[in-house]
Amino acid sequence: MNLSELIVTQAPDGILFVSDAGTIVLANEALCTLSGYQPHELLGQSVELFLPADLRRLHVENRQRYASEPQRRPMGTMGDLTLLRKDGTKVPIDIALSRVDGEGHVGTIAFVRDTSEAKQSERQLQHQATHDALTGLTNRWLFSEYLRHAIAHAQRAGRRVALLLLDLDGFKSVNDTFGHAIGDKLLIDVAGSLTAQVRASDVVARIGGDEFVVLLREVEAVSDAVLVSEKLTAALSSPRNLDGFPVQTGCSVGIAMYPMDAQEPEALMHCADLAMYHAKAQGRGRSIVFTPEMSASTTSRFAR
Repeated sequence: MNLSELIVTQAPDGILFVSDAGTIVLANEALCTLSGYQPHELLGQSVELFLPADLRRLHVENRQRYASEPQRRPMGTMGDLTLLRKDGTKVPIDIALSRVDGEGHVGTIAFVRDTSEAKQSERQLQHQATHDALTGLTNRWLFSEYLRHAIAHAQRAGRRVALLLLDLDGFKSVNDTFGHAIGDKLLIDVAGSLTAQVRASDVVARIGGDEFVVLLREVEAVSDAVLVSEKLTAALSSPRNLDGFPVQTGCSVGIAMYPMDAQEPEALMHCADLAMYHAKAQGRGRSIVFTPEMSASTTSRFAR
């Protein structure tokens, strides 16, 4: 085995040499491992073997165009690509192309890289940036994006949006009595309870220590939002057993409606916060719908 063959054999990326007719002339060990084929199963086969049937004709056209008008194609320039493995599964890949025309060889070399780990890391980083680390719920930043889009859609469609801001009652007492580990378990349990009570199209987020917010994307009337709020309040007031400790809590809820109470995301959050403050002041464990009079008597935390 000469040096060139040794390099091809030991290369960590898959290497394919494809003739202008689309026939696989060479496939190194890394490519075989990636695709699940043995070398003898690939040599002489069409390179379209690695694509689903519905994409093969388009790939033939693209391959022929590249052969007639070759240009530099480094990694990271060809979008999201996948390779169809022998077992029918797909693996995300990146490809670089190079044209060969000399010494009796004419065709295209494809360098094929498995990007599964990179894609997984990218998804994990994206999830961490947009979700609460403890509960897995949407975080404040992503919730703000959902709210902005929901309001824009409601404006175009002439619909209503409801915002429910929840604050747990007695959470500090739980932490002081049972410790922060139980407090964290309570927050996780609350997140599950809230999610179970709303529609799949709605959004539940944790935006602070013991503060949660629920976005009801489409509601017919304020009474619909109140009904959901009462369900949430009832669900969170049920006694809980966390690691053998009896935990009793509840929540206070402020309700604000688009477009009646506010037309901008921040303003709507402000209204819901004012309503929640009044719910706390009136004895907790209840839901309060925002009214304009609240603005004159209370300063919202979201306005500071």
